[in-house]
Amino acid sequence: MSPKTGVNSRELGLESSASDKIGAGKQKKLTFVFEVKKDKKYKIGLEPKSSDYDEEIDEVTLTLDTKKYAKSYNKLQDPEKALQAYTEVLYLNKENVDYDKYVTADKTAVIEEQKKAFNEELKGAFSNSLTDKAKKDFFNMYKDVLKEKASVKTNVIANANNKAVVEVEYTTLNLSDLYSYVSQLKRAYTDETKDYDTEHSEEFAASKFKDIVNELETKEASRPLRIFMVKEDGKWTVKSSDLYSDSLGKTFGSSYIR
Repeated sequence: MSPKTGVNSRELGLESSASDKIGAGKQKKLTFVFEVKKDKKYKIGLEPKSSDYDEEIDEVTLTLDTKKYAKSYNKLQDPEKALQAYTEVLYLNKENVDYDKYVTADKTAVIEEQKKAFNEELKGAFSNSLTDKAKKDFFNMYKDVLKEKASVKTNVIANANNKAVVEVEYTTLNLSDLYSYVSQLKRAYTDETKDYDTEHSEEFAASKFKDIVNELETKEASRPLRIFMVKEDGKWTVKSSDLYSDSLGKTFGSSYIR
């Protein structure tokens, strides 16, 4: 076989064995990391080299039957279930029975990160004229529509040493259209009333926010996110200090869509 090696080994703390020497009649444990597919059989060839370059040594062939590891394979899918629940419960306001079983997270911090990204979008559309109450109300309206329209599908890419890399395919609201909707409403107000006070036109647009967010179209990402997870006290979480982790808050709180 010609395996795909280097499979997220750096993130997961996996190290393949380097070339080394072994004496005659001795044993040595070697580690190699490569991708395999479920329920497939593989033949793995190792080519020993003798210190006597004229000596030819037969290739050592090992057979790997992944069906023998079905139980451990199912366990390796836990981060997938965890991230599905993590994303649906915290970002999309959905229910997921796997959340309490597989997930540990600081809910307040995660949602605040999403809210911060959303408020930046509001600032661009409303010139930072909104009250804190309006921002809170708009965020709740946005989350209600996310619950109805957004979706995610997770898939484990790698899992070892209580660390995992999980891919997320997703569809979410296209907030990049928010500025356009607000601008149209402000112009419509000015044209209708001949009132050129920008504060009044923004108040009018803000009063229509529920209609705006319901009219926003969804957009499917062109490529999945890759999220790094860690297992703590038997459950899985995403840490903001870790690789990739800032993508979720941006994705479901702003116009950032891959």
